[in-house]
Amino acid sequence: MRAPKLFKTIKAGPVLVVELLGVVSSLAGTAVLQELEEVRTELREGGHKALVIDLAAATYFGSSLLEAIRILWNDVSAVGGHIALCNASDVGREVLEIAKFDKVWPLVNSRAEALRTVMI
Repeated sequence: MRAPKLFKTIKAGPVLVVELLGVVSSLAGTAVLQELEEVRTELREGGHKALVIDLAAATYFGSSLLEAIRILWNDVSAVGGHIALCNASDVGREVLEIAKFDKVWPLVNSRAEALRTVMI
């Protein structure tokens, strides 16, 4: 039996939105990496230069997700694209701020704001 999906992707014009479907802890490391490859393939094959990561369903997350975001950023930046993170919980926002991810990418409150941010 396959483990529950961790990510859902949605095409919003030229932007690929990645929704977390729940908590992504360090214990999910292998599953995150397997699904990450599916997202990366969709990103490349779709020619997307903009990515929004919607964290609304993840009240907290660990280093596995931080690494996944970094890997996706490498793919997007290689084609001159943009990334934004949105809808982080208070705990999630704190994790992102401690990791200094908020200094690298916009961390905004809504998906609509994130979409506007990456459509530069």
